[in-house]
Amino acid sequence: MGRTCRNICLRYQADPVPNKIRYEIGQKRCTFCGIFMKDCDTRCICCKAVLRTKPRSKKKE
Repeated sequence: MGRTCRNICLRYQADPVPNKIRYEIGQKRCTFCGIFMKDCDTRCICCKAVLRTKPRSKKKE
């Protein structure tokens, strides 16, 4: 059975902040639903996908 976004995750959507600090303040991203969440475990509430906790690119400043 495939994943399906049931829009439950929209209740847990995080407030907008600069992209650089999203992961530093504890927000997590669901790659399937395409949103950042707050107050979540390791899996998305609606589609059960594993949430990303680190940025994809590690740019050195």
